[in-house]
Amino acid sequence: MATTGEPQTTLDTPTHLPVQWQSNSFLNVNAGTIGRTVSTKSEANTSSRFSFWIGKAQQAPTAPDIGLEIGNIIAAQSDDKLDVTFGTIVEMRSYTDVESFIADYLSHNFGDATIQVPTDVSEVVVVTCNVMRNLSLRTKPIGRSQVFFPSPLGIRYAYGIVDSTGAPLFAGAEIPIGMFENGDGTVASVAVDEHFVIGPEGAHVNVSGISGLASKTSAAQFLIKSLLTHTKKNVAVIMFNVKSRDLLYIDQPNGRALADPWSVAAYSTLGVPLEPFNNARFFAPADPNDPKGTQSLRTLPTERFQWDLSLIRDDIPTLFDAEDWDDKTEGVWYRISEQIDTGGIVSYANMLAWIDKTINQASKNNTTTIFGQHIATWNKVTARLRMFPKRYRGLITPAGMGVDIPWKGLKANSIYVIDIQMLADRAKKLVFGRAIRELSDLMETEGKALDAIVVFVDELNKFAPGGNVRTPLKSRLVDITARGRSMGLVLVGAEQFASSVEKEIIENCTTHLFGRTEANELRAANYGSLTDEVKTKLMMLPQGSLLAKFAKFPQPIFVRFPYPPCLPGDQFKMSKA
Repeated sequence: MATTGEPQTTLDTPTHLPVQWQSNSFLNVNAGTIGRTVSTKSEANTSSRFSFWIGKAQQAPTAPDIGLEIGNIIAAQSDDKLDVTFGTIVEMRSYTDVESFIADYLSHNFGDATIQVPTDVSEVVVVTCNVMRNLSLRTKPIGRSQVFFPSPLGIRYAYGIVDSTGAPLFAGAEIPIGMFENGDGTVASVAVDEHFVIGPEGAHVNVSGISGLASKTSAAQFLIKSLLTHTKKNVAVIMFNVKSRDLLYIDQPNGRALADPWSVAAYSTLGVPLEPFNNARFFAPADPNDPKGTQSLRTLPTERFQWDLSLIRDDIPTLFDAEDWDDKTEGVWYRISEQIDTGGIVSYANMLAWIDKTINQASKNNTTTIFGQHIATWNKVTARLRMFPKRYRGLITPAGMGVDIPWKGLKANSIYVIDIQMLADRAKKLVFGRAIRELSDLMETEGKALDAIVVFVDELNKFAPGGNVRTPLKSRLVDITARGRSMGLVLVGAEQFASSVEKEIIENCTTHLFGRTEANELRAANYGSLTDEVKTKLMMLPQGSLLAKFAKFPQPIFVRFPYPPCLPGDQFKMSKA
């Protein structure tokens, strides 16, 4: 028999529970009891889902300003107080004892909606929750329990961010992604595991939502700022500006964020400095009409890049249309490459001149083949090669030395913004694809100075569209998302519709952020795990809020993030006025 003052332990007692549990530190007891769990004959609780009814105190007109809604987190404390099960609300239903619509219609004096029926109508609101986690760490149906709102510690425990003592569970650094606001007003920070964002356990982030309403770019900028602040690794960032001025002034402060009290408080709570990316460098293709200018809408200093033959030669095969590149074309290019390797060709213009000379010589000799390939194939290849400097205007210089983006100059906290918004789609894909290849080669070398390079690109669907057609760029992106976590090359992609992006890329991302989303998109398989009520909330989600789905989260979570730390590009002139 136990001595006086010592708690008795039985086989059913979870002896691992800490002292904090005894003091209800996982519950917001000040908000009162919300209701009670129930398992009926027709709707049984399971190990993955349970229901509870809301008590009278929460429904009374004099109740505190507490409102349950879809996405809230609750904590169900068993009657023996030996376990707490955390759940996220996925459905809410209201039941009454009214037999039918016509019965209620008749009771209101045949349809007078202004009449209040004197007889009380029995009504109960039933809430359904998906199980997130419990303190006993057992997979079992919930028993009879009182339902509370959880405390901030309870919220973070529910999402697997901390253990029952409050100690971090992540293998890597916590990377805050925003704030969770519960129905009782409790606010808790939400973070993802660095090791599952930039490797080695997992990698890649995808952000989707309606253009202009989902704040995809703002969310990505905040996430990247948070990552650079909290990471324990050496990380560099590459951002591609693919439309308008979105990312062209990330080195300028955001006055809107500085003037918003909630954003200022959120940055302070999350430990992220409310400062722009001061160490950013900006690059854009050369302007062929201005020897010192760039093809960019940025009015502040921008560095230009342009490729000569030595820089672009490995990418030239990707410039051909799929129907033009066959074994015969490859044979011609092989012969041209031989001349480049031996020094017989030193520039793009020199290459065209050598090909013309070779074809003219064959014509004079009445020869129909050149190095084993028909002269017609040589003429076709020549026509394409002559067209590329015009099609990829400003990117390929026919003569003179080219200037590349200084990839080898990347170091920890480096930020490069590559502005490609003024280029045609083909040229955008060339720059993006070439950058991915260069970065892949950089991260696969031994003795690399960086642990990870994060590449952020909007309109990912243009570079890796869904469907069966495989392009070299799409195949490379699939490969990067499949093994990027081990090599340290991380993709942060954004698009309006996740279903429009190659399925393998989406599935290889460990973190998904969903902004406001259209109803048609929500019918796609990407959202199959969400209930109809969660989808409805997603359709009405305000700017600044996202549904976060993380590999280590037991359930998706709605989070709110602050204004980005840097100035949105379209506000630059306004801010300077």
